[in-house]
Amino acid sequence: MKQIKNWSALHFLASLGAGGMSVTFFMYLLFWVPHPGKPIPVFNDWLSYIQTASLGKQGMILLGLIGILVFGWFHFRWLILNFVQYRIFKSNGGVKEIIGTNAHTQLMAMPLTYAMSINICFIIAAIFIPGLWGGIEWLFPVSIMLFLIIGIWASRIYLDFFSHVLQHGSFDHTANNSLSQLLPSFAFAMIGVGLAAPAAMSHNDVVIGTSYLLSIFFTTGALFLGMIKLVIGMNDIFKQGVSRASLPTLWVVIPISTTAGIAIMRLSHGLHTLELGHGASNYILLAIIFSIQIVFFLMGWAVMNRMNYFHALLNHQEDTPVTFALICPGVAFVVMGHFVLNKVITVSGIISKFGYVYIGFSFLLIALQFITGWLLLRLAREQLKRS
Repeated sequence: MKQIKNWSALHFLASLGAGGMSVTFFMYLLFWVPHPGKPIPVFNDWLSYIQTASLGKQGMILLGLIGILVFGWFHFRWLILNFVQYRIFKSNGGVKEIIGTNAHTQLMAMPLTYAMSINICFIIAAIFIPGLWGGIEWLFPVSIMLFLIIGIWASRIYLDFFSHVLQHGSFDHTANNSLSQLLPSFAFAMIGVGLAAPAAMSHNDVVIGTSYLLSIFFTTGALFLGMIKLVIGMNDIFKQGVSRASLPTLWVVIPISTTAGIAIMRLSHGLHTLELGHGASNYILLAIIFSIQIVFFLMGWAVMNRMNYFHALLNHQEDTPVTFALICPGVAFVVMGHFVLNKVITVSGIISKFGYVYIGFSFLLIALQFITGWLLLRLAREQLKRS
């Protein structure tokens, strides 16, 4: 197969759009077909309903079913096409050329589209496979694992872009007079809404709690990064005027807010199922704060690691007083980690207190505590002894 002229990773948005269209047809069934005891309609629900519904409703249900299949087919057809095109693009050195440039974030269109693929698979399976819902609890852990893999992939792409830009200063503000840099936020929001589904649908506390924490992390990251990129993008737009070629990006906030909104609704349902009572507000607050801390930690780590800061620090090549600023984040992360472990993870039933997993998490926090203490003593010995 030959390379499509002017192909870029943004062509994955064709597949994404087809997947979104499939979801719009699913809305007919979701809100018009009764599905008592289940959060979404399944095969038996629409099959029994269409037999007694009016002619108009029957036509709309059939239209919804056809629309799901037709646009689902387009989604996967274009997904495979773009996957092949990406392989050609990468083999021709196209990826290396955009690393560290504004176009680097276009690669986030891939995890964004693959996250949509999982949603489409779930919808098609639930609607067209009889009896699937009977074993749905077994599928939720698989769904969480797949979305987590995509989330890690997306995080690596974005952190590579972020660290490269901060190291080399290669971001071009003169070419940022659009909202195209919000694409990573859209990808993380799509991952977040996918991870939130088990929280809204499962009856297993461990699945709900795991789904909730992972979803709130990616959703919080999406909104947090989105606000930053929105401010930067609007600032460049007001300075230079909007780029005509990127005018469609002015509407990217709409799908981001939709996916984030659905994720929040799903998480609200999951929180109700956990029955945390008065502790629910603390659960939400601590989970959001810890998520923001992890986002900052990962971004800082990516930049420091790319610039070999830790290697220089361990080899006594960084001896300025600013190095003491590493201590407070370490202390704060340990303290918040204990609160999250005991007031969020344990309370929600994900793990049992003083069990093996609990002890394992505790040892990680203790290890960070000792590393922070060791670093403090070392820096103090090296820098304060001079006075």
